Amino acid sequence: MDNYGEIVLKIHNYISKLTSEKELIDEVSQEVFLKVHNSITTLKDNEKLDAWLKRIVYTTLIDIYRRKQKEQTDNSLLINEYDEPENEGNLALIECIVSLLQLLPDEQRELLEAVEVKGITQAEYARQNNLPLSTVKSKVQRSRQKIKELVKDNCILTNDKYGNVVDYILPEKK
Repeated sequence: MDNYGEIVLKIHNYISKLTSEKELIDEVSQEVFLKVHNSITTLKDNEKLDAWLKRIVYTTLIDIYRRKQKEQTDNSLLINEYDEPENEGNLALIECIVSLLQLLPDEQRELLEAVEVKGITQAEYARQNNLPLSTVKSKVQRSRQKIKELVKDNCILTNDKYGNVVDYILPEKK
């Protein structure tokens, strides 16, 4: 088996190939080291160490992305409590979209709120409402298209050079 320093370097290099975010590299590294430490006895063939490490790194990174996505979804429900300066424009767009949701027909609004805001999967929504999954998927697509059109027609957005929303003007209330 390789020595500890080589294993650490392999893990770090592989993570760096998958992401360039320094904090994420550190976070993934810590979790990977814990997983390697806790499951080293499951490695049956030392010849397969590299593949085994890569699989652990990859699955750990995916787990972290999923966790962050879920946290982001949970945090989007708490827009007023989330005040990182670099995300202000995107939060502005979210506020604009939330106000525009009210302009959608009830069925489209309820569907988007369930799927996009509350995080209910389309499959779960289909089950809860006794609808075929394909019907829900097409309704979600139509609803997303409608909200996109409403944003373009009603919100005046100002973007930075990277395309991030930095300012907006909400539609006038009727």
